Amino acid sequence: MAAQHHERRPRRGHDDGAPAGGAPEQVPERAGEEPRLSAVPRPGPPAERAAAEVADLEIPAGHLQDLQHVGEAFKAAFAHHPAGVAIITARGPEGPVGLTASSVSSVSAVPPILGFSLQARQGSAAVLAEADSFLVHLLDAENLGLARSFAVSGAPRFGPDMPWEYLETGEPRLLAVARVLRAIPLARIKAGPALVFNAAVVDVLGHEGTGVPLVYHRRRFHELNDRSALDPEG
Repeated sequence: MAAQHHERRPRRGHDDGAPAGGAPEQVPERAGEEPRLSAVPRPGPPAERAAAEVADLEIPAGHLQDLQHVGEAFKAAFAHHPAGVAIITARGPEGPVGLTASSVSSVSAVPPILGFSLQARQGSAAVLAEADSFLVHLLDAENLGLARSFAVSGAPRFGPDMPWEYLETGEPRLLAVARVLRAIPLARIKAGPALVFNAAVVDVLGHEGTGVPLVYHRRRFHELNDRSALDPEG
């Protein structure tokens, strides 16, 4: 098979031939600045187009179409692989945005770098991709309600019953979450229907929390506690 080359994406502001009304509106470009989204793009193709324009690289995936038969087995395998749960938030053109993610992982401790992926067809993903910085909230079991709210499209978020505030740096912080990482993007890669992020952690906010992590396993939320430990305490 011929080697596949990563494609560097042109920056926003070019004419990508999108159908009229399909792309999100943009604010006028100012000298020395890239245009910004003026609204959260609609889910589906409009969001995916916006995410592709923001991505630093795009990985061609056409040659992987013959692997579709592996998809169901792949999903079943990962259904048995539990993952931690986080909420990622950023300030968008219409206010705060956020979503639940189970793909956050530590990439490097020195320097501190994390990684995660989002579905590019979600409108919030395009806003997060465009953000200069964002917050990664690492959830405990007591944050189950927040995890559900940010996992369901259209669920109430950032309302009066959900304590939050804007930091001085502009990101929306959920005050009920103990451990929060402030990060800036290093790379945004469009890979099939997903955006894959690497981001540098520039600040750690909060405290240790309850120590009862929230995990996602087989399409359900679970908590880890002392009873789930298999090894004696070291």
